[in-house]
Amino acid sequence: MAEEQKEQQIPEEEQGGGKKRLILLLLLLLILLLGAGGGGAAYYFLVLKKSKTPNQANATKNATIEKPKTPPELKELNKPGIFVKVGDFVVNLADPDVQRFAKVSITIEVVNEKVQNEVNQYMPAIKDAIVDLISSKYYKDIKTPEGREKLKIELLKRLNALLPNGGVKAVYFTSFVVQTM
Repeated sequence: MAEEQKEQQIPEEEQGGGKKRLILLLLLLLILLLGAGGGGAAYYFLVLKKSKTPNQANATKNATIEKPKTPPELKELNKPGIFVKVGDFVVNLADPDVQRFAKVSITIEVVNEKVQNEVNQYMPAIKDAIVDLISSKYYKDIKTPEGREKLKIELLKRLNALLPNGGVKAVYFTSFVVQTM
């Protein structure tokens, strides 16, 4: 009877040892997987993300301030343009809480004399578009250099849309003052 109890105890201990080994093996596998995942995540965020960040920042910056392209059929884009003074503008800004106005002098660069003649023909419509666009802006929109650059881009798009063949290369603010009354 004592021998039977010893025989029964041995298999139970072997079974318990097998369970312990299985649990230990699963825990080691889990630790190994977590370590590999953590190492992979650290590599991604510390190495790969840093190399992508400057390009993504430039892409975002260029996307917000990128100037629209002039029509590709214009061959004179590489040549220096012709500067046309559009004039001085004094307009009220759209701020509802306080009365503000902007005084802006604008000069545009066109690709050739043909476009210069078109600009002179369309000058009343060009001035109207400029007044409408600037007067629709809030002070917060144009107080920073980035805001003024966006305004230039909007003006460039509007002016090229007004002219039959486009041809405006750039818009320049020769003076820009905003005042609160």
